[in-house]
Amino acid sequence: MSERVESQRQVEKREGILAAATEMFLEEGYAGVSVDGIIARIGGSKRTLYAYFGDKDGLFAAIIARLCDEIVNPLKHMNLARKPLPEALRIIAETFLGVVLAPRTIAIHRLIVAEALRAPEAAKAFFEAAPGAAYGCLQEYFQWAAQEGLVCPGDAQTRAVLFLDALTGDFQLRCLLGFMETPTQAERQRRIDDAIVVFLDGLKPATGLPSS
Repeated sequence: MSERVESQRQVEKREGILAAATEMFLEEGYAGVSVDGIIARIGGSKRTLYAYFGDKDGLFAAIIARLCDEIVNPLKHMNLARKPLPEALRIIAETFLGVVLAPRTIAIHRLIVAEALRAPEAAKAFFEAAPGAAYGCLQEYFQWAAQEGLVCPGDAQTRAVLFLDALTGDFQLRCLLGFMETPTQAERQRRIDDAIVVFLDGLKPATGLPSS
């Protein structure tokens, strides 16, 4: 029983370190955070932190892994299987924009870009979690849609990238640069509506594809 209680305490301590350090890294960047600063905020000792994570880089890697899991979760639960093309595009567009333009994702994105050369594995994990998961999901759908004759033949991967990148466009860059807050729901819907109209027209098979 005592071992179980101690194990739970260890889990709670580790979670506390991760939670506090995550907010510090997002607010202050990698260079602005020190192990001493983390300990000053949460209490405890350096020895405990080093025992769990090894060093500051190990802690940073654990935080990025957790944040990537956070980001990818909504994208993993999309279901585009056998959906009509307009419905599938709308589902993934709304989910994708909701993820990549969320203030927390923007903060993570800034942190990753700043540290990408120093921590390439973290950058790769972020890419695979955010755009990568959505690209793959839509690519699979386009492959199925082409087999079913719902769209004209073409490169499914390229189409997935073009559609999703058309959605983020200046929205994402402006948010990253701090020029604008998260786009409103109305702004997102206008962007989604326009992108879907363009893609439905461009992907029509030779026999014609209804646009709605």
